[in-house]
Amino acid sequence: MAKPKKDYSVPAIEKAITILNCISRKERMNINELHTELNIPKTTVFVIVNTLERHSLIEKQEDGKYILGHGVLYWGMNYYQQNDIKQIAHPHLIKLVAETPFTAHLAIMANYKAVYIDKCEGDGFVRFATIAGQALPLHLSGVGKALASGLPDKEITAAIDVIVGPSETRPELMLDKLMEDVQFVRQHGYSIEDEQMEEGIRCIGAPVFDENGRVIAAISLTALSKDLPAIKFQAIGETIKETALRISQEMGYSNR
Repeated sequence: MAKPKKDYSVPAIEKAITILNCISRKERMNINELHTELNIPKTTVFVIVNTLERHSLIEKQEDGKYILGHGVLYWGMNYYQQNDIKQIAHPHLIKLVAETPFTAHLAIMANYKAVYIDKCEGDGFVRFATIAGQALPLHLSGVGKALASGLPDKEITAAIDVIVGPSETRPELMLDKLMEDVQFVRQHGYSIEDEQMEEGIRCIGAPVFDENGRVIAAISLTALSKDLPAIKFQAIGETIKETALRISQEMGYSNR
């Protein structure tokens, strides 16, 4: 009879992972809240939190609460780079914005937010102050809506609960609007963000699929409203959708 497999683990690392997961889930936690939520001794929480902060895995805010730090994003971006999504998509983004005033972005979802991992600028005079690692609201951004289209409807409801937090009094309105936008993406293959994030700026996005048909990323074009009038939404949307499909196919996706 084979011997049972031993469960090797390091308690301190287990607690550190639990703390990271809790901060990720709650978004903002202080030491007392982590102690109460996880039933870990306060001194242990203090030591682990300071270690995580020293390595930029979490960051302390002015109110004493901690959020995930850029070190986590560094790991995440390396993961996606190792899976070739950025390398595969980048040439397509360059081609997408060639001889246009548009800016192209590639984004993934993290904690129900759209996070940019790549950017290509066209020939326009205006340069958008977006950077890799920047997080955008799932329900407002073009890439966010495209990413949300891959979530089951029940998870979209859960996502809204995370997005709005306890202070929002009418989350059902936000949910209804996001569900409407998601249905549009599922039907037409592209999303539209019409000055929801910032006045005078529009964005059209499209989902990227893996070999199993799951939405793993999204691409988008961002432009000044004057350069992207509503009359062009459909034509630009189709172009972005076709580019996203080519990226998806290189990731192993088959729309058959």
